[in-house]
Amino acid sequence: MTLALIVLAVPACLVAGLTVNVIYRRPQRGLLLLAALTPLHGLLSILPLPGIAAGWKEGLLILTAVCAWMRRTRNAPWDQPAPLHAPWWPAAVMWVAFGSLSAVIAFGLIGLVAIKVTFFFVSIVVVMWFAPFDERDRDTFVSILMGMAVLASFVGIGQLIVGPGTLVSLGYEYGREVRTSGGLLRTFSTFVQPFPFGLYVMLALLVGGAVALAEPRRRRNLIFLCLAPIMVVAMASSIVRAAILGLVLGMLWLAVLRYRSLFLPLAVGAIAVAIIVPFVPSISRVFFSSSSLGERGAGWSDIISSILVHPVGLGLGSSGAAADRMSTAQGVTISGVSTNYQPDNYYVKMLLELGPIGLWLLLGIVITALLWTTRLAWTLTGRDAALALGVSASLIASMVAMVVATYLEIFPIDVYFWLLLGVVGCAAAQHESSTGHLPSGREAVVSRPTSASS
Repeated sequence: MTLALIVLAVPACLVAGLTVNVIYRRPQRGLLLLAALTPLHGLLSILPLPGIAAGWKEGLLILTAVCAWMRRTRNAPWDQPAPLHAPWWPAAVMWVAFGSLSAVIAFGLIGLVAIKVTFFFVSIVVVMWFAPFDERDRDTFVSILMGMAVLASFVGIGQLIVGPGTLVSLGYEYGREVRTSGGLLRTFSTFVQPFPFGLYVMLALLVGGAVALAEPRRRRNLIFLCLAPIMVVAMASSIVRAAILGLVLGMLWLAVLRYRSLFLPLAVGAIAVAIIVPFVPSISRVFFSSSSLGERGAGWSDIISSILVHPVGLGLGSSGAAADRMSTAQGVTISGVSTNYQPDNYYVKMLLELGPIGLWLLLGIVITALLWTTRLAWTLTGRDAALALGVSASLIASMVAMVVATYLEIFPIDVYFWLLLGVVGCAAAQHESSTGHLPSGREAVVSRPTSASS
């Protein structure tokens, strides 16, 4: 046994040492590695690894942050132009400060768990301040988003083919990863649950689709556009209505602002749904059932009433995944079953935990980011303009998804939310530093190449 551990430890140490060296030489690689590996996190459920392996993402981000800080302070003077733009940062700082104070006052030191669950990945933007993405990094990031979404989609389709029995035999647990709805398997691909899978593919379709439509003849983009219908089917098989509605509204946003050609697949999809659904009652019951929404609405109304009693909320970590993590840390969770309230609505969660102030700060972040990325879609040029437009569409989708999901508590959706804002911020700052200003909308339209799909 000892010999086997030594045999495994030696290559593991070599890989770890090589990873540290690669990230130290260029910390941006750490964030790109995080973007590439987070969609595979769910595979830990069936791999024979110790529980501590689940902390790889936190360890990788901390390592990247340390390397980025060391490289920035050693090689770059502090009087350089800002490495990224983030006009939403005042609301984010107040949100983190107010939420952290709330957690500590309400729960003491155990509240640090809630702070970690809610705010840990906001640090991605801080890391990007010290190690901003250049144009090549941004293009690589989009390629990773596209490629991993395609891979996850094919795995999801494969799960439909093999069925739940095979998945359970592989080591997945029925009722945890393997779930059904109306007799239909809810695919989860390489994720831990259907929700992150569906929402991740939604993000990839919107952001990757916006970039691909700007250069449809580029091989990577052409392949992505050709595989998009399969990705939509895979996303729908997760039975996450938030992802479907977010995708539709995001595509409408893209169609209205730039890509008129998207109206055609939207119309075809609407017609297909109208024809198929009446003849397949099981699909109608699953996707159009109002029972779950009714149950959630009853809980939401109770929370809204409680605001009069708790005007600043019950404290960060009073519900959702943060409450579950604190229960686990305190050892009060029985057989992995959560007894904490799950609001299934991020707006309601903020209202419950931080009151109207917390909700106002959250809306300040999202709405400011939406207006900012939409403006950048017209003021930037080339691939960065398309990326900004795709991120603005993803923000529209996220605002919809927050109505029926605790969106920023879902891993790796929280990772990508902050990654996308940071990547666009790097593009805006570098364009301004190279030109001296962000061009006006008219200048951007003149200088931007015309898309064949517009």
